[in-house]
Amino acid sequence: MQIHPDIAALRSDPASQRHAQAPVSRAAKRWHASAQVEAIAANIAGYAEGAVIDECSQLNRLLNDFEFAQEFVAGWCRTLIRPLSEQPLGQVPSRHSAASGLSTMQLMSAGNVTLSLLAYEERADVVEPSSVLFADRDVSEIVLAGEAHGLAHRITGLENGCAQIDTAKVIYAPGSRMVMHAGAQNRQIVSVEGAMLVLQLIRSPDRPSPTREYSLEDGRLLHQASGNKRASQHFLALDVLGAMERHDAVSAMVELALSVDDEADLRWEAVRQTLALDTAAGLSLLRELSRRDTDLLSAPAASLQQSLIAANAQLAQLSKEVATCPA
Repeated sequence: MQIHPDIAALRSDPASQRHAQAPVSRAAKRWHASAQVEAIAANIAGYAEGAVIDECSQLNRLLNDFEFAQEFVAGWCRTLIRPLSEQPLGQVPSRHSAASGLSTMQLMSAGNVTLSLLAYEERADVVEPSSVLFADRDVSEIVLAGEAHGLAHRITGLENGCAQIDTAKVIYAPGSRMVMHAGAQNRQIVSVEGAMLVLQLIRSPDRPSPTREYSLEDGRLLHQASGNKRASQHFLALDVLGAMERHDAVSAMVELALSVDDEADLRWEAVRQTLALDTAAGLSLLRELSRRDTDLLSAPAASLQQSLIAANAQLAQLSKEVATCPA
């Protein structure tokens, strides 16, 4: 692997790294300390605490006034261009990510709210999407530069486990605004002409509902994933404990499955892992859940219990034994 001499020098000299980074970090601090940016930051903090966006005058203007939004981002660029031109190996002190055709730079954040710049690039392979994700978050966007073709989706109803999705073709251009409400709306960029820059504001709830992916052809639910970081961590922990056959974790799994304060999907995974590790404890757990009339897991627990008993005589006998055991 070939490494540029300047990068090699930085890697071997921490002092040089600090020297390259210092002017960029100072410039970023100056930008954050400006009156306009501080006013918007205060609005973002209020929005994170539950205020409606109409009550946040500067933030509301940023997402609705095209020229104001352009100047806001241009000011951020002007502040950082000079130190980066002098120290090209310095890093903008903001969270950022890059994937095929899309780069994201987080400008500001507070709580569960983020304000970011999204840069879409033209791609040679244009593929019409066959599915769409709906996440539990409120999104407001304004296009600052460039044009693109996309799709706007809205769930209008649910029937027999399938989503009824209204889809419309959209052309995005400078000044275009997109507002998507939690769990029921989303948009997809299909093709970009050159490049497109978008300013995006996202607010997520403290305990978001699962993210769901539906087929655009027939509305079938294709995939579901927890939108809660804590729940995702617990999902992973349950899978690891199950794979390691940690029988000593069964009592904790039962406690989680019975906790109505946790997500239903996470609780059901705890039921599955309990059954796999300790069948008797799992059957007892299903019996307890099925008796809770107001619990979301009551019906699926009763259904699973009945199907297991009907399919296996040994499980039927074990279920009887569990039912006669003292609580």
